[in-house]
Amino acid sequence: MRSGRVYSLLLFVLMMAGLSVKYYSASDQSFSRLMLLNTQLIYLKTRYRHFTGLTSTTQYDLLSHLNTNSSSHCFPKKQLDFAKTHKTGSSTLQNIFFRYGDKHNLNFAMPEKSWMFPYKESFNASMVTKLPWARLGYDMFIFHSVWSYNELNKIIPNAIHVTLLRDPVTCYESNYVYMGLERVFKMDINKFAVIKASANVPRRPTAIIGKNQQLWDLGMNHVDMETTTKVDEKIRQLDSQLHLVLVAEYFDESLVLLARLMCWDLTDVRYLKQNARKSEKVSNIKQSSRDLLTNWLKSDFKLYKHFVNKLETLMDKYGRDKMANDVATLRSLNEDLRRDCVLEVADNSKLKGEFKMALDIVEGYVIDKTKPWCSPFARSEPHFTEQLRRKQKSRAGRARDFLLKGLHAGDSFIHDDDAVKEHWHSLI
Repeated sequence: MRSGRVYSLLLFVLMMAGLSVKYYSASDQSFSRLMLLNTQLIYLKTRYRHFTGLTSTTQYDLLSHLNTNSSSHCFPKKQLDFAKTHKTGSSTLQNIFFRYGDKHNLNFAMPEKSWMFPYKESFNASMVTKLPWARLGYDMFIFHSVWSYNELNKIIPNAIHVTLLRDPVTCYESNYVYMGLERVFKMDINKFAVIKASANVPRRPTAIIGKNQQLWDLGMNHVDMETTTKVDEKIRQLDSQLHLVLVAEYFDESLVLLARLMCWDLTDVRYLKQNARKSEKVSNIKQSSRDLLTNWLKSDFKLYKHFVNKLETLMDKYGRDKMANDVATLRSLNEDLRRDCVLEVADNSKLKGEFKMALDIVEGYVIDKTKPWCSPFARSEPHFTEQLRRKQKSRAGRARDFLLKGLHAGDSFIHDDDAVKEHWHSLI
């Protein structure tokens, strides 16, 4: 009885908030007041989703889930936060999330104009709560940012939180070349290791790319990453916040675990490798240089080793034989995908339109145009982002028109409980 009263009250408050937004729009009140009311409406929609069971309020434990040895009764999860790290294979993983979200008409917390959030400050919820599509509510956050768990929880309170790590030396080399640091320092990675890494030069305070990049992407500042106790504390914090940390060196195994975590099919995590450099643009790192860089990046290595060990534990729980079979299945799916869709692996000299890559040093795919379903697998990050942005703007406009049309029916609509429920479920 009590839950029924709360349910009805919450629905009534939601409708009143919607009426208030309409009233202030028509009355030419201040824009700030209108935005405040709209923010309150978004919050109430989130509470409504929690109350009606559209999202879960419980922390998801992958290890416990693996112990059940069955995913036959789970329901696909659609709210996800991906802490996107630089040069870890994150664009490949992002493309998987792009495709899944687009297929299921999910709403992305995305920048207003770019395909990445600012790096001068940590992500803040206010970066997305005032955008045209914010009224839709958010399902996925998958763009580059200086990640903040607390701020992400404000916009997607019940998200599955994941990230992707890579061997720190390999990751740094990729950043060093891709981001043009060879030109900045006027030396290759081996000379950098001898001159800079051996001298233990710290990360510059304003650097977007630099020392211990993975910890920085995950929200740790350049000072704290030099202190062992602070790094240990950060790793413990991330361990409690992240449901799964994928590892680039075990990418397919990680995707199998991700599919299990999200209750997705393996076909949902098929992929074509994204944003990979041409082979001649990959440095040959000497072992002596690798040793110097390993010591210099010791904080990132501590993070990396911790989550590699955790991934190994998860694979044990999953079952090594089952893991081997599922990885083989995924790789077979990927081979079929390449055979069906890819005509040629090429650089920007041959890539056009939505398949053109952000930089000329990476490769993309010439896709069979007779198979439209192939395109999303090869669509570049900037173009995928822009296409989804246009869709969300259109969807937000339709939702607003539908809401105002419903509100125009007046008080009789509010008192019709079944109509209210049907209306709000269609919006939410």
